[in-house]
Amino acid sequence: MTSRGDGRSVRFRIVFHTPFRVGASSSRDGVDAAADHVDPLPADHLKGVMRATARNLLRLVHSGSQVEGNRAGPAETLVEEVFGSTSRPCPWSWTSAAPQAGQEWVFTERHRVSIDPNTHSALKDHLVLGEQVWAPSAGFDVSRIEWLEPDELALHRDVLLLAGTGLHALGGWSRRGLGWVGVSAVDGRVVDAGVISRLRAGLLRDEVPDRSGFLSPPPEGAR
Repeated sequence: MTSRGDGRSVRFRIVFHTPFRVGASSSRDGVDAAADHVDPLPADHLKGVMRATARNLLRLVHSGSQVEGNRAGPAETLVEEVFGSTSRPCPWSWTSAAPQAGQEWVFTERHRVSIDPNTHSALKDHLVLGEQVWAPSAGFDVSRIEWLEPDELALHRDVLLLAGTGLHALGGWSRRGLGWVGVSAVDGRVVDAGVISRLRAGLLRDEVPDRSGFLSPPPEGAR
């Protein structure tokens, strides 16, 4: 387990309240919506849902961070710093989720049918057979792969904590009861008033060319 102080990684634990399904990249005979039996909860999916969660929650932390036109507000800027963009590499790397010790993924099948909104009966040829996956719990790591200045590292870790513990759904068909989860940080950190205060300060910081000093006080005479 990574200690809280080294800053090299953030480890999360997922508790599955229901089975989940992340679509596989290849099909399987007899199954309309297949799951990946080798990597059912991959790193790119975890990064994607955490990115979306971070964007939504950071906008709540700072109500003025809505996207205006084609220019992203401070929430989107901070999301791109942590998760990367087309012009900025991501300084963090995700692992796929793996069941906790002594557990394993359980694969089952589930049917879904589409309902005609007019007749309220099943539509012909709209029966779907999909796979779903479950385990009591699983873990994954987010590890730093690039150097970050101490203040920037602390802000990134707070964003990752917000995004990870704010995650409550994974995969598809969540409106049909799949993918409901609870996520916690293994080191016991929670999003408290201190985390929110630091995130708000990060959203309000001045944009300066030297990213290492983004939390430094302004020079004399500039106030």
